[in-house]
Amino acid sequence: MSATSIGLGLAALAAVALAVQSLAVRLGTRTRTVTDVVAVIFAINLAVLVPATAVVYGGDLGLTPTATAAFAAGGILGSLLARYALFVGIERLGASRAEPLKSTFPLVAVIGAVVWLRESLTPSLVAGVALLVGGAVAVSWDARASSATAAGRRALADLRFPLAAALLLGIDPVFTAVGLGAGTPSVVGVTVRVLAAAAAFGLYLAWRRLRGGRRLRVGRNRWLVLAGLANTLYLGAYLAALDRAPVSVVAPILGASPLLVLVGSALFVQSEERVTPRLGAAVAVLVAGVVLVLRG
Repeated sequence: MSATSIGLGLAALAAVALAVQSLAVRLGTRTRTVTDVVAVIFAINLAVLVPATAVVYGGDLGLTPTATAAFAAGGILGSLLARYALFVGIERLGASRAEPLKSTFPLVAVIGAVVWLRESLTPSLVAGVALLVGGAVAVSWDARASSATAAGRRALADLRFPLAAALLLGIDPVFTAVGLGAGTPSVVGVTVRVLAAAAAFGLYLAWRRLRGGRRLRVGRNRWLVLAGLANTLYLGAYLAALDRAPVSVVAPILGASPLLVLVGSALFVQSEERVTPRLGAAVAVLVAGVVLVLRG
């Protein structure tokens, strides 16, 4: 079996893990807060990534001050702020609506490339952007019209969370590219990202505790554990896929995860999600846009 074929399989595994994470977060937030969910995911990430990085790379991590700062910034933007915003969106809108809206982040990357890097637009990019915008508008309209979400101004406010996650995820790759450009191994980079994000999250928890906020209430919750394991599996499978197949092949497969979330919502989370034919069509249009943009 060729390395590319293995990479395709790993990319598909990463897409499935990402979908499982979103569905688990949706179920976990029925009885736990988003802060509880994020804390468990960070704990599992660190329990797996730190020992693995130490064993594989030992003292030769290949880090420079610039790479460390870049990965740390990317971690705070993507692994903390974007994750938190997405999970709030899942809690309020449902995984079947929040996940597709988050997946519009390539639109941010394209706009940045055209405005700041003066890159040219190809017909594929133009078509992809049009589908992304159209799909996002359709998903947003469905969220406002659905009985499973809030109505009126509250619905508009809730839409801001997955869209904020998309904005942050669109900026995040700029910092990641700087870190990888310094020659740092990708696994080390991800570990630094998670460490920085977890440290910032820990400071937030300490600040909240000083202000008299509630303590974490994790307890025994299988959905939180499943979300953490799925997120860690996603990180590992995604990195392994990129080591064996080109980004132009891996990224579009990962971009199909909203469709998996939609199917999973209809099959396993019917009590929490209301999947309509209108939503299915909107997500399909949005995913097609993601694939076109990623292929450029």
